Amino acid sequence: MLNYIRDHLQLFILVIIFVVVGIYAKLLLFALMPLSVFFLKSRNLWADMVFGLLITLVLSDMTPWFFSMQVFKAAKNTYIIALAIIFLLERHRFVPLSRVFNIFLPFFVYSFFPLIFSGSIVVGVQKTISYALLYLIIPNYVLYNYRLWGWEFFRNLVFFMTTILLAGLLINYWGEFYAYMIGRFRGLFGNPNGMAIFCFLLIMLITILTAVKKDLFNWKEKLVVYGVAGYFLIVSGSRSSLIAVFIFLVFGRFFAASPFLGFISLLGVFGVMEIVLSNLEPIVQFLGIESYVRLNTLETGSGRYFAWEFAWTHIQEYLVFGGGFGNDERIMRKNYHYLERMGHQGGVHNTYLSFWFDVGIVGLVIFFRSFILMFIKASKLVPMSIGVMFALMFSITYESWLVSSLNPYTIIVLIIITIVSEAEIVEWEVFGSDATEVIDQEPEVEPTLRLGPV
Repeated sequence: MLNYIRDHLQLFILVIIFVVVGIYAKLLLFALMPLSVFFLKSRNLWADMVFGLLITLVLSDMTPWFFSMQVFKAAKNTYIIALAIIFLLERHRFVPLSRVFNIFLPFFVYSFFPLIFSGSIVVGVQKTISYALLYLIIPNYVLYNYRLWGWEFFRNLVFFMTTILLAGLLINYWGEFYAYMIGRFRGLFGNPNGMAIFCFLLIMLITILTAVKKDLFNWKEKLVVYGVAGYFLIVSGSRSSLIAVFIFLVFGRFFAASPFLGFISLLGVFGVMEIVLSNLEPIVQFLGIESYVRLNTLETGSGRYFAWEFAWTHIQEYLVFGGGFGNDERIMRKNYHYLERMGHQGGVHNTYLSFWFDVGIVGLVIFFRSFILMFIKASKLVPMSIGVMFALMFSITYESWLVSSLNPYTIIVLIIITIVSEAEIVEWEVFGSDATEVIDQEPEVEPTLRLGPV
């Protein structure tokens, strides 16, 4: 871990420069970010280009009042545009391209149609293009980095994410106002639930990597990563992310052993959960964990149930085709004062309802058709992929992060999807040279020279 930080000081220095410029010379950040992308590319630091986007998204998610970090929310667009320009101008570098974008292509084609009904068409177009660009760019940058550096790229990604969590401890020096929200630690993230989702995705990422390449991390490194992610997950106080981790760790193993066994065990747990939820209050009181699970908010879901009911009444106006990307935020923001009086602050807090707001039932079906198909195909290479799918589908029930492109979470999901779905990555580790026959046949290509350790 320390060796990783020492060997990648240039990236951490760049991040410090971002923060300093973002505080003292905000407008300069709009030029600095894209220029830094081209600078990293000139030095052949393709991995740092991806990591740079990730930390930029984390900083943009940070508490707005902390060092006036709100500027990152606007400047982050220049970073992904720079990545897109490089991809389009040097497309030959990325051939053969990742197939992730193709599977979601029907959704992106359709997603422009609801903009006809958008209440803010400029914002809608920007968000639609941004969402499509992320699905196009990230899988191809990941695949290209794998061709250059092999498994070392993923190893460094895990260490970088762990460093981000540890860096959150520095917020303690600025006091509880910045470090905590309602008694729950949030680190570098805008709220505790955001940090918890990041921990959940990190746990999934390292588990998948070690399942595919068992010698990628030694036991000490795994202990550090799982320990850090587990600690920050607990201090975040997020109930939904904790259950999502449980679903993945337990059912990922069941599905890896047998898809049939996985589905049977999942149905069994749903039955047990129904019994537990019906008797939740006495169980929590018996265990003495009322304060941690926030028993007083369980009945209202921390305001989510009211938000869902409110969202559903307004979705009726956009039931079939939706109102374009950003429609959910526009409606919730327009009714902010009413929602605040009713005890809710924030958005829809449900990805399914947010997608329904934006692209209607038609777009919702098209997206999750691609989403589920993606993981079914991936399960032929990495059987625990079905466990990943169910864990994600549970997590997005309580948050709307998957409907947004430029946050620190969707990018990690796309990296995970790329790992489990690309035969080029897992073929020699799992199935040997016959892996390309497991999914769709691909034309043979000459192997690419890797510049780093495998």
